[in-house]
Amino acid sequence: MHVTRFEKNCFLASASKQVCFRSGISRIELLVIIFLIIITAALSIPAILSSTESARSTVCKDHLRNLGIGLRQYHETFQFLPPAAVWNPGRFHSMMLNQNRRVDLITHENWALLLLPYLDRKDLADTFDSSHSIGSDENQMLRTTSLTEMSCPTDIYNHQNNLYRFELDPDIPPQVQFARGNYAINGGTQCHRPQIGTSSHPAGEGVKIIANDENRHFQYVGTGIAGVNRAFSMDDFTNGQSTLVAIEEVRAGIHPLDPRGVWALGQIGGSITSAHGISGDAGGPNNQWDRADDLLGCGKLHATIGKEALTKAKMPCTHYIDRNDQATARSMHKDGVNILFLDGAVRFVHDRVDRGLWHVMHARDTPFEILADNFEQRLNHLEPSIDAVAKFSIGQIKELKAGDIFKNSLNMSFVVLPPGEFQMGIPDTGNSSPAPPESPTHLVQITNYVWMGQHEVTQQAFESVMGNNPSFHQTAQGELQPGNFPVERVTWYDAEQFCQRLSNLPEERAAKRRYRLPTEAEWEYACRAGRSTPYDWTFAKRKYVQSGENAGVAPLPISAVGTYAPNEFGLYDMRGNVWEWCADWFDRTYYSRSPKKNPQGPQEGFLKVLRGSDWIYIGELCRINYPILPPWKSNRYLGFRVICETTPSP
Repeated sequence: MHVTRFEKNCFLASASKQVCFRSGISRIELLVIIFLIIITAALSIPAILSSTESARSTVCKDHLRNLGIGLRQYHETFQFLPPAAVWNPGRFHSMMLNQNRRVDLITHENWALLLLPYLDRKDLADTFDSSHSIGSDENQMLRTTSLTEMSCPTDIYNHQNNLYRFELDPDIPPQVQFARGNYAINGGTQCHRPQIGTSSHPAGEGVKIIANDENRHFQYVGTGIAGVNRAFSMDDFTNGQSTLVAIEEVRAGIHPLDPRGVWALGQIGGSITSAHGISGDAGGPNNQWDRADDLLGCGKLHATIGKEALTKAKMPCTHYIDRNDQATARSMHKDGVNILFLDGAVRFVHDRVDRGLWHVMHARDTPFEILADNFEQRLNHLEPSIDAVAKFSIGQIKELKAGDIFKNSLNMSFVVLPPGEFQMGIPDTGNSSPAPPESPTHLVQITNYVWMGQHEVTQQAFESVMGNNPSFHQTAQGELQPGNFPVERVTWYDAEQFCQRLSNLPEERAAKRRYRLPTEAEWEYACRAGRSTPYDWTFAKRKYVQSGENAGVAPLPISAVGTYAPNEFGLYDMRGNVWEWCADWFDRTYYSRSPKKNPQGPQEGFLKVLRGSDWIYIGELCRINYPILPPWKSNRYLGFRVICETTPSP
């Protein structure tokens, strides 16, 4: 009997045919399998990383929500929110504590420390010795404790081996260490300059500083929800709770000498954001301008790791400013930051959020109705990237002369400006800095005759139309002045209302005249008298030159209109006296897309254009717009002039 023997891995396919399979796999098949595994893993890694980052971002948002709950509980307990920080002069004689470099000695508790009992960390809060500064030996354990509640896991620099090391000199004590943190309270988007500045260096809305030597009292208050030694109640805010920023993300410093992101240190950059709006060069989240954050010790940081390292890490700061003046919100999330609003909502805000919106949503005094409608839609509207700016060609420039002059029923003088073209935004003589790419020099054509006010609107004219005079400068040398000083302390809305009421005067209606504010293009055309040659701006007044120009010189007092000689168009005080409202909404990128003929400015916005003597508008050295203001605000160096239009007969 024949027995069929089957080999291993063989079977009988037919009566006479045996089919066998080899054991194992070939080298080629193994390589194919490995390749497929690698491809699958490669395709999976982004999804895994994305899922991981999504989980981390969720944790960051949850921590913000918990901070929001803590804020509300604190407010329910005390009827006001915590101050941004408490500073005490201690042994120091000068009360200008914002200029004191010994932040370890003047800084005591901050908002984060005050919230600890409401974050279930009363145990840690109880260790704080309020009789000593946060930098004292008595508070070392507290300030070096890393808190999960104050950390965003996306930030790879927030760890125990990267504590902030405060030192004035590497060889001389103190060398005080602090744990890192990723959240900062909103100190405001105002300018870092004190209050309103001067006639030559104005600040549309600056920080309010109180430094009283007699009673040893100090306050440093911006437009946000908290100040240094200043706490606010919810009732102090006109901005809605759903549109007012409370706390936002900040990044931990990338080196022990980097003072940013320090939860227990009540300083700008450490646990406070400040001066990061339109009127500063740190405007907007994750601002990458190389002078964005102005911080104590940044010069030493530059010397230690170099500008390139800071740029690569996307953490720029100004090397020559050795003071905590301004710092913006930052994160390591892609393209934006998480922000807690006062109502407890947490939103992700894109790096290219409208800068005007960013400015006013950080301000407690923004009128409720400004942001009440379509806030989410506005928040998602992005500015164009800087790389997407348009290119402009330089055209032939015409020489123009001033024209006729007439006076209206209030004896206000107007001079005709002929049509023409000019290069708008051309840098001044001696300004070696090119125009920023988002604000390029560009050709503008004014195609119609324009009747421009020969003077700034006077106090007398304003009062005769509006029935009041809000001006600060109504006296000089102790004597009342006549009404030919320029009106100031007027909002943009006041200026608009003046134009409407002036237009409705019986004499003006009979003459078919109406009035409006000039566009920014009309204003600069008038200021330049139609020329495109660079303005010769100097640091000091020339000898024997009688001029009211404020550009680059010591502040001049506000004077009567027409005190100094007019320009070639016959217009007075275009580069001096008060600053002037324009009709346009403000947008830094508008120059890159402005039409050539009669540009009217952006269709919408949150802040209005102001023009005056400052060189910054005609060749910027920094991305700074100090005087820019929301239309509901004013100051003592801010007025306006008007344009007259005639209505054609039917």
